Amino acid sequence: MAQTPTDVAQQSLDAIGSPVTIGDIEEGTRAAQVLLRAYWQCLRQLLRACHWNFARAQAPLLLLADASGNTPNVGTQVIAPFQYEYAWPIDGMKGRFLPYNLPTNPGAPQGNIVPPNSGAPLMTNFGQQPIVGARLRPAPWLEATDTNYPVPAGQVTWETQGVSPQGRTVILTNVQNAIFVYTRLMLYPSNWDVQFRAALVAYLASEVALPLWIEKDRKFGLELRGQQIAIAKEKVMNARMTDGNEGTPKNDIPVDWLAARDAGAGRGWWGGSGGYGGPGNLFCGYDSLSFSDGSVY
Repeated sequence: MAQTPTDVAQQSLDAIGSPVTIGDIEEGTRAAQVLLRAYWQCLRQLLRACHWNFARAQAPLLLLADASGNTPNVGTQVIAPFQYEYAWPIDGMKGRFLPYNLPTNPGAPQGNIVPPNSGAPLMTNFGQQPIVGARLRPAPWLEATDTNYPVPAGQVTWETQGVSPQGRTVILTNVQNAIFVYTRLMLYPSNWDVQFRAALVAYLASEVALPLWIEKDRKFGLELRGQQIAIAKEKVMNARMTDGNEGTPKNDIPVDWLAARDAGAGRGWWGGSGGYGGPGNLFCGYDSLSFSDGSVY
C-alpha cells in the first residue's frame, strides 16, 4: 500500500467517485487545493478523536519556570497556583495524562539497617526513575497560555504547534521533572493503524465531496457527503473499540453516582475519584469528531 498523504487523498477521491485524479496533493490544481485545505485539519481532528495507540508518546517536558526559584537558568513567574511551568510539546495534539514520578528506594546509607523492601517507593527524592512495572499515577495539570516566556528564535511560524507572537502554550503542574503522555502528531501514513487510515479516508472524503461536486451536481455532492459521514462514523466507532481493547484497560462506562461525585473538574484535572475531580480514569477523554453537516460523533 502506498504510504504518502497524496495516496490517502486519492483514496478519498475514489470514495466519492471523483473523475479527477491528482499526482500530488500540493500540485496546485483545484482538486489538490481543496484536498490540501482539508487534509491536515482532518488529520489533527481525527488524532484527537481517540487515544490511538500508534500515536501515544511519552516524553520529558521542557521546563520554562519554577516558582520557588530553586532551579537555575529558568524563570520564576508561574501561573498560580502551580509551581512548575513547562512548554507544550511542538508535536502534541492532545494531552492524555501527566504522571507523578515514582522514585525507587536508593537503599539504606552505609552502616544503617537495611530496610525489608529496598524497592519500596519513597515520598521524597522526586526525579528518579519510576519503578519498573509500577502503575503511573496521574497528577493534576492544566494547559494554558503564557506571554512571559518568548519563544526561541525561528519558531514563531504558523506551522509550529504551541508558539506564536501572542504567547506560548504551556503545561502547569506541581510535578518536578515532569514527563507528559500525549497524542503525537503522526504525519507519516506508514506509522498509522490501518483502521485510522480507513477512518481518515472517509472523513476527508466527507469534507471534500460537496466542494468537488458542487459545480457539476450539488445534490449529488450533498448525498455523497452524507454517505461518507455515515461511513466515517462507523469506521471511527470500530477503530475506537479496537484501540480500546488493545490499550491500557480503563472504565469508560458512565456511572451516575460517580459522575455526580466528580462533577465540576476543569480540563486537565483528574486523578481518580474524589481527589482532583475528573472522571476517575487513567486518561482524559478523547474529543468528539465534528462533521461538515454540523453533526458530532
